[in-house]
Amino acid sequence: MIIEERDTPEVETTSLRGWMIWGTAALFYLYEFFVRVAPSAMEPELQAHFGLSAAALGAAAGTYYLVYSPMQLLSGTIIDRFGPRHVLLVSVLICTLGAFLEVAGSSSMLLVAARFCQGLGSAFAFVGTMYLAAEWFPHRMLALLAGLTTSLGMAGAIIGNSGIAAIVQSLGWQPALLIAGGVGLGITALIALVVPNRPPVELRAVTAKKPNVIKALKVVYANPQSWYIGIVGAALYMPLSILGALWGEEYISAVTGADKVGAAGAVSMMYVGWLIGGPIAGYVSDRFKIRRGLLMGASLATLIVTIVIALLPSASLPTMYVLLLLLGFASTSEVVCFAAAVEHNPPNVMGTAIASTNMIIMLLGGIAEWGFGALLDAFSGGADVPSTAAFRMAIGLLPAISVVGFFAAMMLTEVRSHKEVAAALAA
Repeated sequence: MIIEERDTPEVETTSLRGWMIWGTAALFYLYEFFVRVAPSAMEPELQAHFGLSAAALGAAAGTYYLVYSPMQLLSGTIIDRFGPRHVLLVSVLICTLGAFLEVAGSSSMLLVAARFCQGLGSAFAFVGTMYLAAEWFPHRMLALLAGLTTSLGMAGAIIGNSGIAAIVQSLGWQPALLIAGGVGLGITALIALVVPNRPPVELRAVTAKKPNVIKALKVVYANPQSWYIGIVGAALYMPLSILGALWGEEYISAVTGADKVGAAGAVSMMYVGWLIGGPIAGYVSDRFKIRRGLLMGASLATLIVTIVIALLPSASLPTMYVLLLLLGFASTSEVVCFAAAVEHNPPNVMGTAIASTNMIIMLLGGIAEWGFGALLDAFSGGADVPSTAAFRMAIGLLPAISVVGFFAAMMLTEVRSHKEVAAALAA
């Protein structure tokens, strides 16, 4: 294994203030994940209200990713240059506006505009949270914090699937989105009260050296490791994007005959797997100083589970609960990619490195979401409701994606500080 040595300035100890700052920003990530996956809990209602086919709904919902992903080109450099506090305040307000726009009318373009706002605002949530983590915590904790951040996102996704499905069933989809808008306003107030705009003293000298946008992007994207990290991260995220964010409930209903709440519960098991596995993957990666090996193993495990799902001739709802839990747990090592991105790039482009990794992951995730919908339409012969057979054929996309991720992980190198290399040699 190739080990690259690197020393970068960092905070050496944790603090209560650091936990409060990170936790407040992570709440925004929880919220943006909630609005990201909410359409999966109200697909029939959205199709009926806006008069959309499966492919058209997928395209409208996918607007989120088509905005979110390119914005990663700018979100990291914007945070690098202007600091996290003001950027997070504006972005959570834009994201909240999207929730209100979704219930403002019945035009499909209004739905597109709502998802545009949600994608634009959400583009800064994870990047800002991890930026603050990298500023206020030792780098030896980055993968763990990425896992904890992701766990909060998964909690938002569980609420956005099972929780919102229950609200939709009892109150309707429009009240559910109005509640979401109110929550967004509350998170805005918390960020204003807790998150500072200046880093700890230890990092002020280094982070003050701000490259311009073009130079920052060039530094990150000229590094082949940035691409390998993004590709393996995308491959691990795509099952969640395809099944968790949009098509999962309809797929489970088609395969098992379950109702909306039962299918939503099964899909939520993917998020439970991520919620449990994220901190574990982060801890293992930080504790044993491994990124590459963990990502290779996660890609292989994801491949095995997706093959089982694709080849099962039939499945009960409890079986799908177990398989989707395993799929979520297997793919959760995606969180390690963000620690690897920070390690493989200079500290003054830290935000750009995190955002660029997120951009590759989300852009490919959005393309996969659209591609899965297109496959459903093709295999269903244009029927309004995709058949069970169409779902089974389209799901074969997931194992192929996992193979690509495995080979991308093989191309990674490990990055360790001089201290860690010395300790490893002495062990």
